Amino acid sequence: MKPGLILENELEPIFLGKFPPFPENVKEFLVKYGPYFLLVGAILTLFGLLAAFGIGTAAIGVGMIAYGGGFSMYVGLLIATVIMVMYLMAFSPLRARKRAGWNLLYYALILSLISNLLQLALFAFIIGGVIGFWVLFQIREKYIF
Repeated sequence: MKPGLILENELEPIFLGKFPPFPENVKEFLVKYGPYFLLVGAILTLFGLLAAFGIGTAAIGVGMIAYGGGFSMYVGLLIATVIMVMYLMAFSPLRARKRAGWNLLYYALILSLISNLLQLALFAFIIGGVIGFWVLFQIREKYIF
């Protein structure tokens, strides 16, 4: 068995063998334009996090709605910050079609799923995990080591 990331070898047969494959043009679109979508999403997240952390304290109410109150909210905001940084770090390698960018997206997805579990967002955990891993494994072949 080839070495892989945490759970990669276990998830591969599920998301490449049991789920329908994407057409080649869809994979190419995701690989070509996906990094830019992630960059825009990360920048928008940055503005939201700045607001939630006190630059515009009225927005803390939005953070409380999105993440719950108290400790859970701050854990969610901290994890969202780490994920946003991972997306920003992944931008250049993804554009260059390097596997390091895909690896960052993979770990960001796992971190997002952990966050969903900690917040007891089970629907988001299940749907986000299935769709996220399906997309990631479909485009993985486009990235080189």
